[in-house]
Amino acid sequence: MSDATRLTALRQEMAAKGYDAFLVPLADAHQGEYIAPCDKRLKWLTGFTGSAGMGLVRAHDAAIFVDGRYTVQVAREVDLKTFSHQHLHNNPPAKWLRANAGKGDRIAYDPWLHTPAQVKALEAEVTAVGAKLIAAEQNPIDTIWHDRPARPMADVIAYPEEMAGESAPERRQRIGKIVSDAGADRLVLSLPDNMAWLMNVRGGDVAYNPMPQGFIILAANGKADWFIDDTKLARARTDINLEGVTVHAPGTFLTTLADYANTHETIWIDGNWCPAICAQTVARAGGTVHDAPDPVLHAKALKNTAELSAMRAANARDSVAWVKFLHWLDANAASRANAGNPITELEAADAILGYRKEANQFMEPSFESISATDGNAALCHYAPTKDAQASVGADSTYLLDSGGQYLDGTTDTTRSVPIGKISDEYRDRYTRVLKGHIALAQLRFPKGTKGHHIDAVARIPLWQAGLDYDHGTGHGVGVCLNVHEGPQRIGKAVNDVELAAGMTITNEPGYYEADKFGIRIENLCEIVEGEDGFLELNDLTLVPIDTRPIDFSMLTKAEVDWLNAYHARVRAELMPQVNGADADWLTRATEPV
Repeated sequence: MSDATRLTALRQEMAAKGYDAFLVPLADAHQGEYIAPCDKRLKWLTGFTGSAGMGLVRAHDAAIFVDGRYTVQVAREVDLKTFSHQHLHNNPPAKWLRANAGKGDRIAYDPWLHTPAQVKALEAEVTAVGAKLIAAEQNPIDTIWHDRPARPMADVIAYPEEMAGESAPERRQRIGKIVSDAGADRLVLSLPDNMAWLMNVRGGDVAYNPMPQGFIILAANGKADWFIDDTKLARARTDINLEGVTVHAPGTFLTTLADYANTHETIWIDGNWCPAICAQTVARAGGTVHDAPDPVLHAKALKNTAELSAMRAANARDSVAWVKFLHWLDANAASRANAGNPITELEAADAILGYRKEANQFMEPSFESISATDGNAALCHYAPTKDAQASVGADSTYLLDSGGQYLDGTTDTTRSVPIGKISDEYRDRYTRVLKGHIALAQLRFPKGTKGHHIDAVARIPLWQAGLDYDHGTGHGVGVCLNVHEGPQRIGKAVNDVELAAGMTITNEPGYYEADKFGIRIENLCEIVEGEDGFLELNDLTLVPIDTRPIDFSMLTKAEVDWLNAYHARVRAELMPQVNGADADWLTRATEPV
């Protein structure tokens, strides 16, 4: 079925249901960053393969909303004669509907794919023009997508308690008490990483995310209803601690939720993450919705001693893979380019994956590697493909942002590397990014500090030159869970979450010059508490920072001292794990400057 045929079929289905418009988000019922093939409805309808977007279809027109990262990609993948290109943030669907919807229009959406907060924002704009927002009983795309892939059915595995540092029943009791203290009877969990953490399990339903999909209703007494296909549990059921847990078929989730609400219970639902249909079901059944952030988010962010120990071990092994990769890149990039057989971006991404596979407990990448040379690196979330990639030239720049999922932890690191000649502009920008990275790495801050309080620390060297970068400075990372984990973050936007000891956070300032180069230096860190109670960052990433592009006249003695101390630590901790030419390269890369 062609894209045009699919659009026609969708419009016919919409007409049969009496819908004047239908929203097609790039989302699943778990609001995942990565989604399974069966949930890629926007891709099926439009051909768009990016990681963020929304489609909107009406009888005589249609629009696709993407952010600035995908301006080029959307033009390449989508027929823009059929779908008008709109900016996801500057002119979001709600704003577009307010300008274009008519009085009496019925605007439909799938309540499994939108959160209550999203629905509220849409409803405000739609009702302002006299239109009506309709929750579709069935997604019309699912009706016409006849060869839709099956739902993922990866095996669930028990997560070792020695790595979790706490048994699953203990976790359920701990979170249950928070539910009780808030005056709620039950908590709905829809985020796979929160459920995996709570149950001490891992899975593989979606690429890069080692966790199973499903839903949980946790009672205030710590007992839980787990809605997951029993087939996923078959191989490890005896290893999973199911004390106080009743396993149900996924299709019974809403009826069970309604049964609890029918007794006038108060159900805790996170309006920013749960499917809207959960809150709607509770309200219809006579229950009360307690709308607040899922308490597992914060509990999971505060790693215990065992989790931090596991993360340190995983990141050390991943750093060894990086050393091997950077040695390989140094040894081959320029020589192969001069010989007419340059390293391609995909080859480089495959190379670090190969080195990771040599490490113990490696499972899969933690995200699609951003392997980018020259102008491609200026696209913050670029990913090469066989049909669209560049090669590393003899005089070029290269950026790799890459991470791994290990049983004992998740990693995320970025390094920027010059190949051959280094321009004065690149040297200046690289040094400013490094200065920002060091400033945050050296920072000590009091308890109660939030991410937006310290974001500027990493930007000041760039700001002094009238420069900036358009992404956050740091995000949380899970323990064999999501590589982007909340609720903590460092960025310009206000985030009302206090940074605390035990959290992990990245330190990743950058700079991007369109069509020329991109620079980012990223380490994963843990937040630790000093003797005086102040907090600081301790690096989990132990990968040499390239010193060749540095303009040392721009560094202070304190910054040089930090760099030398970091490299001394890298050498001391990694040298016992490498040998031969890799060890020689590590010695050179960590020489004091």
